[in-house]
This record gives sequence, structure tokens and C-alpha cells, in this order.
Amino acid sequence: MANTKNLSRRGVLRAAGALGLIAAMPRPVFAQAAPKRGGTLSIGVEGASTGDTLDPRAFNSPYWGVVSGTIYNTLVEVHGPANELRPGLARSWEGSDGGKRWVFDLVEGATFHDGRPVTAADVIYSLKIHNAEDSRSNSRSIAAGIASMSADSPTRLKIDLAEGNYFFPAMVSNYPLCIIPDGTKKFDGVGTGPYKISRFVPGEVIEAVRHDGYFKKDAAWADQVVILAANDPAARASAFQSGQIQIANGLDTRTAALLKSLPNKTLVSYRGSQFVGFNMLADIEPFNNPDLRMALKLAIDRQDVLLRIYGGQGRVGNDTPIPPNDPLFAAGIKQNSYDPERAAALYKKSGHTGPLRLSTSDAATVPAVDMAALFREHAARAGIQIEVVREPADGYWTNVWAKAPFHATVWGARPSADMILTTAYSTGSPGNDTHWSNKAFDTAIAAARTQANEAKRKTLYADAQSILSSDGGVIIPVFGDVIEGIANEVQGYVPGTQPCANYRCAEQVWLA
Repeated sequence: MANTKNLSRRGVLRAAGALGLIAAMPRPVFAQAAPKRGGTLSIGVEGASTGDTLDPRAFNSPYWGVVSGTIYNTLVEVHGPANELRPGLARSWEGSDGGKRWVFDLVEGATFHDGRPVTAADVIYSLKIHNAEDSRSNSRSIAAGIASMSADSPTRLKIDLAEGNYFFPAMVSNYPLCIIPDGTKKFDGVGTGPYKISRFVPGEVIEAVRHDGYFKKDAAWADQVVILAANDPAARASAFQSGQIQIANGLDTRTAALLKSLPNKTLVSYRGSQFVGFNMLADIEPFNNPDLRMALKLAIDRQDVLLRIYGGQGRVGNDTPIPPNDPLFAAGIKQNSYDPERAAALYKKSGHTGPLRLSTSDAATVPAVDMAALFREHAARAGIQIEVVREPADGYWTNVWAKAPFHATVWGARPSADMILTTAYSTGSPGNDTHWSNKAFDTAIAAARTQANEAKRKTLYADAQSILSSDGGVIIPVFGDVIEGIANEVQGYVPGTQPCANYRCAEQVWLA
């Protein structure tokens, strides 16, 4: 059987291995006492809205990543700072035919919250709905790559892909691809996860109690989990300081400096591939003009952003989602650097005049607001006028993201470079929040997925990054380090490259 270690040896997932190195951890390990059951775990996360639903196809923020990891399971799960793939609802998986065919054997004894056993038919349905005609799932590009699915038995699933993809097991770990009962039409939160929903108030809170039938017997230690919609970063920090929440995601670097001295609190800073960026919708005027897009890429001072917004805690980006500490980072391509003179020349060449409205919001993190103001300052030196519009946090992901011609975005880490490139920038993906389309880019990443030779695969991904950096519709100036707050009563916490222990902190920790 091909398992996590087999895949690692083949180098398929090596690209993700260095993303989560811990930069600072005041206590050497988090597991300080034997696990015990009991208590209520409260988590504060950003990215909720009053228009939210429990339809996994709508999951598109850190908040819903944590909900997914608390209420549901995916076939495969990602663990720890090295993005290790571990069994979820699939106890094992095996690839063949150059990565075109995958067989998943499901764990035995897994049940939904209503007692129904999990079968291969449930998995088939759960993956299929993401590629339905009305789906806006950010995992649609993953589901669209599936040519056929069949159940060899209630616990064995066979998936044939349209094209080979050695990264497919990592891709099905994406949090919207959680497993729900076959035929679900009313999305009421019935999943297989460690906790089942007892109360859901959209945009405010989800409360959940332990699923006593959970198939992982060494998990789900707390009696109850509260996932608080904490979009406002100041409120999130205050809730952590006061003890209202025990885990706080995405703390601002300036706030973190104050929280660091608090007793019984620990801050974890890690180098993930999360980024705040600015999207230009490349299919409409004026951003369908590549000269204008490049002018704006050269009109932002990345070093200044790193220093003034992130206090130097991070790395400069090059308008691709692959950070410099990723083994697949294309170090050899030309860096887009601050050049007001060239930016001014390209802006003039584009023919555009007048201000460009840049929508931003706390929903895309505090740095998205502050960075937009700093960008306006930088661009003014190139004669480019940017009008910053601060949008309400509530509804931002529904009404502004991927819709406003020029707007802020934020993306978290993914288990592989291919997943973020495919989900966020491939033609036709609902997660493509710049509406950019480039045939050469699509061809390069498609070829990389089927390339068994590691050196050739890396070259193909470098080609894709070069195309995206020079032509794409996203500006990614910096990869800021991610800071999380953990109360010392929380034991067993293992940070990952994605928020809240790769979204699965609820099943992982216990309370001292």
C-alpha cells in the first residue's frame, strides 16, 4: 500500500515539508501531561459571516476550516509543521497508472453523527457535489479532475482521474472536501468528526458536543467546543487576554508584542505560506491590460511592507503563492521590486487615467487594511492614484472577494504547492479570485503533476511561477509569519502550516 511515508520517499510531497518551521516556541513541547477528558475548549477565528451556511461548498475561510476540522473529516489529513499526510476517513491509499488511478480503503466503524455508517457512496457524493454546475466551491478544480468514481465495496473507493496527479491524496485533504451523507440536500452539519453541532448562529458562534461514536479513540478530549466568530482582530486579542478563548488565530504582530508578557499564555510564531495580497480581476477593464497589472506590481515597496506591516517577521513575495522557504520556490525568476519610474512608464503605456478603487477589509486580516494604505503611499510616487475603500467585514467574502475589480485577499497554506496554484490560479477554478487565465500556466502545472522526475517537476513549477509572476492578476508582496495564542491550560497542541493546528486542534488537545 502507498502510504504517507511512501509518498514522501518518492518526493511527491517534499514541496510542503519545510513550510511550518517553528520560529519561536516559549515552551519546548505542548504535551506536558497525560490526556484527560472534560471541559470546554473555546477557539477564536476570523472569517465568519451572517450569510454563512453549513454547505461545505461554501467553506472558504479560516473559520470554516476550523469548523470543518471539528465537525467533519476528509479522506486524508495534514499534520504538523512538516505537512505530514495521515489517515482521515481513509486508512490507506494507493496510486497506480502514473497517478491516474487511486484506491482508498476507508476506516472501519466510522459513523456519522446520526449513527449511520460511513460508506464509499458517501465519499463519492461528497466529492461529486463540488463539481456540480451550481458549485462555487474553491475545491471545484480538484473535483473537476476526477473522471470517474466507483465503490468496489462499502469500504473501498476507486477514483480515476482525467490526468495523472501524484499530489491527489494531499489535494483531498482540503477542508471543503469533508465527507457528508450520500444524498444530503439540507446541510445541517451532520458529519463524521469529533464533535457534533448543538448550536449554530451564522456569523457569531458554533457550539458542539463530543461525538461519542468518533472512530478515533485517542482524540476529542474536551466535552464541548465553542468556535467563536472573531473577525475583529482587537476583539480576538482581547478575548484571548481575558480568557474567553483559549486558542486565538492570526494575532497581529503589534498586539502579539503586548500579549507575549501575559502569564499563562504562549505565542507560537511559524513560517507558513499564508499571504495577504491584492487581486486585480484580469478579465475586465482596466485590469485586463498586462501593462497596468505589472505597473501595480512594481508600484509597491515590498521591503517597506515587510518592515512596517509585519515588523520584519516574514519574507518578501514575488506575486506567486509559493514562499521562499518552500522547496518548490522558483528562486531563479526575476523579482518584482519597487521601481516607481518603470511603474509610471507602464501605467502611462496602459492608457488608464484616474483613481483605482482598492477594496479592503479586516475580514482579510488587519494587515490587509494597513497594507492597502501603505500601497496607496507607494503608488503615489509612481503617479498612480489608489483610492482605498474599507469594506465591512461581514459579507466581505460573499460580496467583495472575487467580485470587486481590485480587492484584498488572504490565502492560507495548502499541503502542496500544486494545490494552491491549481485552486487559486488555474483557468475555470471557482477559487481563481483574479479571473486570470493563461494556457501556458495551466499546461505547466498539469504536466508537473504527472512528472515522476523530481528535477523536471520542479522546472515545470518554476515555469508556472514565472508566468504567474509576470502576467498574473495577483500582487503578493510579503509572506508574513503567522502568530497564534495558546492558553497554557491547553495541552497537546501541535502547530501546523495552516491555522489552529491545520484546522484540527479541537480533536487534538485537552485541558489541564
